[in-house]
Amino acid sequence: MTKSLKPLATIVLLATLLVGCCVWYFGLQWPARFTLEWDEEVQLHDARIINIHIKRSYERQSLLPRWNGLHRATEISFDAGPPIGRFTMSFDAYDVALIEHKDKVWYVGLTRSASAPPTRPGDWQLPFVMLKPDGRISEPVNTGSLPAEFIRWNVMPDTPDPEGVASFHNTQVRLPEKMRHWAAYPRTHGDDVVRLGPRTQVHTLHSSY
Repeated sequence: MTKSLKPLATIVLLATLLVGCCVWYFGLQWPARFTLEWDEEVQLHDARIINIHIKRSYERQSLLPRWNGLHRATEISFDAGPPIGRFTMSFDAYDVALIEHKDKVWYVGLTRSASAPPTRPGDWQLPFVMLKPDGRISEPVNTGSLPAEFIRWNVMPDTPDPEGVASFHNTQVRLPEKMRHWAAYPRTHGDDVVRLGPRTQVHTLHSSY
């Protein structure tokens, strides 16, 4: 009886060592947080195409699969033109869904990420910030201040999941490729039509330019 248990004990020991090595190896290779970022072409409502850099930060939920993470923050960067120049903005617990421009004002629309603070049932109002020509950042007072031309989001979401967009990491995403992927994996909350509510408060907002 004892002899028959020895091979089993050896297998269990080897399996334990193997799992330990994997945890040690992947723990060193893949830190608790990771980012996915790329340059992306964004088409504005007037058909102009701009290039933005978008970086999404995630908190790893498990060692395997590699890209299993909870979205924590989003950073965007783009050329806002003179006199502002290169503009960078970071949002904690929100994703960037729209970048638009009209009458010398840049608009940045946000959607809540999985780590955003809870909201009341039926509350679909989302933050929408404005970048003025002098570099000041503000939020619109009401829906009447938002251009009616902005009817759809234009920044590609990280759908179906981080692993699904990992192939775009550190690449240039052209508009045709972007729209093919987006059509295959739309946002989980509907048809990607912009929903612009009254003034709401961004959880955490940092900007630099």
